[in-house]
This record gives sequence, structure tokens and C-alpha cells, in this order.
Amino acid sequence: MKILFSLCVSVLLVWGSQRTQIHMGTLISVTMDDINESDIVFDTFLNLDQTLSTYKRNSEISRLNRDSDINVSEITRRVLERSMEMTYLSQGAFDVTVGSVTHGAYRFGYDNEHLPSNTELKNAERLVGSNRVKIVKNKVTLLPGTVIDLGGIGKGYAVDLAINKLQAKGVKKAIIAASGDIRCLGECVVNIQDPFHPLGHIAKITSTLPSLAISTSGNYERYIKNKTHNHLIDPKTGQSQQRYASITLIDTEDNTRIDALATAVAVMEEKKAIAMLRKLNIAYILIRIDGTMIKSTMPDGILIKYN
Repeated sequence: MKILFSLCVSVLLVWGSQRTQIHMGTLISVTMDDINESDIVFDTFLNLDQTLSTYKRNSEISRLNRDSDINVSEITRRVLERSMEMTYLSQGAFDVTVGSVTHGAYRFGYDNEHLPSNTELKNAERLVGSNRVKIVKNKVTLLPGTVIDLGGIGKGYAVDLAINKLQAKGVKKAIIAASGDIRCLGECVVNIQDPFHPLGHIAKITSTLPSLAISTSGNYERYIKNKTHNHLIDPKTGQSQQRYASITLIDTEDNTRIDALATAVAVMEEKKAIAMLRKLNIAYILIRIDGTMIKSTMPDGILIKYN
């Protein structure tokens, strides 16, 4: 499996100490006053990767994809349930059953990734759809050929779970950054990467809120040959999105939903995507591939400076 080091956002260190490790194929950084407690975060990512990764043969998700009918852990069940919620909210623009396309046809993340033919895509598309998943308590059943890919929601869920564990320990201030997914407890300052200049930034976000969630996805994160064939796949067509260079969603709730919805926005019709985000009170910065920026107002307690 290829390791992905994506740096869609960066945290400016204004307090505490910072540690970084590699988990889920990306850089995970933790900022805390008592940096020793960061082990809670790294252990959470490590354990979730062992459970949810489609690249690890013995993970629960890999076993589910092979056997199509197994009893899963509470964590796996909950991630799948949240995934179904995001499919509903996005009217099918986010769908974790897209694995037959992402892993089967394109083979994103594998050494033999390639551009599939139209025939390959059509064959893979027949195996996509949330109606191909049945969840009854902790038993999950997939229709034959269905492949679950949690790449569009897993890191967001891991960030939230780690934050919940820190809060249970009484931690009041912490920042977790997992590639494009950031969650802040207490104040934080975050730079959003310029999708056209890897060392540049398009905006600096300063938050004084008790909780902040940011998720950024872009066509520069993972692609085959060129950005036209990026990893942001429309589950209804099997095609890579061609509208945006970068999508940033900003929320005061959890990272799980905005991680998934950032993927959904990439492939949705723009008017429908913006209507959905406004309805859910999610702030956004959308950058089209021609450089045009579409941005919302920010919640009280968040200041943003555009470069």
C-alpha cells in the first residue's frame, strides 16, 4: 500500500506542545499542554486503522468485504450507520459502497493503481448503492460483490473518537490534525493550503470557540497520472470530480459528518451542495479549478483572513 502524506491544513502553534506520528496512511499531529496524553490519540488512530482499513487483510472491514455477512464491533457498526446518514443527507453523493470503483476499478492506494476502462467502470458501478448494505444490530450483510470503502469518513470519525476520549479524561484544550481533518478544543489558528501552490495558504482561520471542526479535500491529495483522475469519485458515475481544486468545510459539531460531506460536495451539483451546507449550518470555502472562490460567512467566534 502507498503511504499518503497530505497536508491540506496546518496548525499554527500558539500554545502547548506538538507531537506527530503516521497513522491511516497520513500524518497525525496532536497539540496539547500535557503532550504525554497524546498517546490516547495515537492509540485511537492505530486501533481504528486495524479495524476499518480496507488495506489490512485482517481488519473487520476487509473481512466484511470478503465474507459479506459478519458480526461487527460496536465501532464498525457505528461508522457504517453514520455513513448511511451521510448518504441520506447528500442524496447519494457520499456512499461507502463505492469500494468496487475506488479499490476494484481504480485501485487507489495500491501499487498497481490504474485508469479503468469504461467497461470496468460500468461493471463496478453495478455493485454500488446503499441499498446493498443491511445492518441489523451488530450483524452487517452485503449483497455479493459490494465493497465498503471508509476512506471518505474514517479519519473524521477517528478525530472525533480521539477527542471524546480526551474529554472523558478532563482535557479542555487540544488540537488534532489528521491531514485535512482538524478538531480543536479551545482556541486554535489554522492555515488552509492553497491548492495551486503546495507551500502557500489561501486563508488563516482563528477560532475562540470551545469546539471547532475543519475538513479539507482537494484534487491534489491523491490522483492517478494527473489531477483529472483524482480520488474524489462520484458514486453514481464512477468518474472523478472535475469542478473543485479544494473544498473546506467548517463546523462547530463533529468531523465525521464534514469529512464525509466534503467528499459529497465535490461531486454534487454546486447549487444543491450549497443549499445542503446552508441547511446544515456548515460554513464553506470552495475553490473551483479555475481559481474562483465561493465562500460563506463564518460563525461567531471565528475570524478568517484570506491571502
